[in-house]
Amino acid sequence: MPKRRVGLSRLTIYVRDQRARIAVLALAAAFTSGVQVGGWLLVGDAIDNGIRAHDTSRLDLDVAIYVGVNAAAWLVGAFLIMGLAQLGQLIVLRLREHLFGHLTTLSLRYFSEQRAGWIISRITNDVDALSDVLSEGLSTLVGNVLTLTGAMIALAILDWRLALATMVILPPTIVVARWFQIRSHTAFADVRTRISALTAHVAESLAGMAVIQSYNREGTFRKQFQDLNSANQRSNQHAQNLSSLFFPAIELFGVIATVAVLALGSRLYEDGTLTLGTLIAYIGLLSLLFQPLQELSELYGQVQSAAAAMEKITTVLDVKTDIASPADARRIDRVEGHVALEHVTFAYGRDPVLHGIDLDIPAGSCVALVGMSGGGKSTLARLVGRFYDPRAGAVRVDGNDLREIDLVHYRRQLGVVLQDPFLFAGSIADNLRFAAPAASDELVEETARAIGLDRVAARFSEGLEHAVREGGSGLSAGERQLISIGRALLADPRILILDEATSNIDRPTEVLIEKALDRLLHGRTSIVIAHRLATVRRADEIVVLDRGRIVERGSEAELMAAHGQFAALARDLAAPAPAVVD
Repeated sequence: MPKRRVGLSRLTIYVRDQRARIAVLALAAAFTSGVQVGGWLLVGDAIDNGIRAHDTSRLDLDVAIYVGVNAAAWLVGAFLIMGLAQLGQLIVLRLREHLFGHLTTLSLRYFSEQRAGWIISRITNDVDALSDVLSEGLSTLVGNVLTLTGAMIALAILDWRLALATMVILPPTIVVARWFQIRSHTAFADVRTRISALTAHVAESLAGMAVIQSYNREGTFRKQFQDLNSANQRSNQHAQNLSSLFFPAIELFGVIATVAVLALGSRLYEDGTLTLGTLIAYIGLLSLLFQPLQELSELYGQVQSAAAAMEKITTVLDVKTDIASPADARRIDRVEGHVALEHVTFAYGRDPVLHGIDLDIPAGSCVALVGMSGGGKSTLARLVGRFYDPRAGAVRVDGNDLREIDLVHYRRQLGVVLQDPFLFAGSIADNLRFAAPAASDELVEETARAIGLDRVAARFSEGLEHAVREGGSGLSAGERQLISIGRALLADPRILILDEATSNIDRPTEVLIEKALDRLLHGRTSIVIAHRLATVRRADEIVVLDRGRIVERGSEAELMAAHGQFAALARDLAAPAPAVVD
């Protein structure tokens, strides 16, 4: 089994199909770096064998070669910078797509356990940190690493005695670099954590602004933001302080190395064992050693920040998709709709919320789930949608365990209407088409008429093309619910889940919704989490849940005659104000 890549090396998986491009860019980088190193060797040759030897032809040749290769290097360097920037952006593009795609495969359990702002920070701030390095720093990194390597080799070949003098700064450089590596890694990881917390707080505050203002908690949330913002500032300042100590130290080591080379080189020159051209070339090459080192040191902070960001991103990418189709999944193009729960136990955490549920729902029938809050009604419905898997037991459709069939094809035949439906930014028609993107305008209009949504659209000048803001802002709860029902009807599902679909709506819209439900429920297997008695009466069977167990089941008449929990709940179900909410 191949070893899993970690850190920034993991990014290589996004360019496996770019080997030819990488090879060309590598050759370009080697050429430009070689020109810089070779340029100083030409300078040394021009001084010793041209100027000092009074050989004008040799000098002219060195100058011509120097100008020619540097002109070529300028063109190749421009190509290299553009090519590496494009390669970096390709990595960012594929990483962001991979990250978002992976998020869409995770179960609802993951999103219930993570703050939305924390997740948003991974796909925005952290990917942006990588983008900065890959777009702007990749050319600096590649070019300077090759130049540094070439300069070291050339220095050793040019004169081993001066190379030994240069080595005096190696031990302190290694010590300081290691110190900075350890401290900066921790510092930049803390920076990513702080910005994530800040982003999460902003996302939560914006989502809950109506509640914050309703209870006069603006001051509290501003104070929390100020504390998080100050912590982020202190974290960034600490990281910058480390850099402010490290970078001047590298410059100092460069000065010490130059002084050592000049001191030794002058003596060797006086002894006649070192030429002037070699000494000048060596000083020039020494600048190619410390200039890249300085630029790499400045880039190191960005790289550390990117590495810390990649670690955060990896925590998301490494989350296993617990709700997925098996490799040998059975594909059911059309389900009949026979749903059975067999000894189902489920828990969000340690304590079960469903205990050994057995429930058989024949194809085309309607079951209403009622009970007090926390009884497990919504959880049971989510298991049928396979948004979660049971801890024990099985959920079967047409005799097939949901864990063994193709999830994509199954959900294409599943409709869900929630108590508080979410609408996406776009038109009313766009939201109706959400589950059936290929639906024609005629079919959309027919669906709208069938459930009375055309009456709602008529109050807008654009009709069904009226722009809906994200979340359905500007529409009433009942209007949003009608659109949600129309969305499910247009999808023509074989199995339908209605989770408190008629709660918290005004009476005129309730009449429209009740008629829409008659159309929607006809001929489909339906699981209805009931809030109103009118909805319960549509069911072929009523199931009463209490603390995760089925305590009663039967028709309305049978349960009323039993004078049990349903009889007591029925008085609340008949009341105008909602009393039974899950």
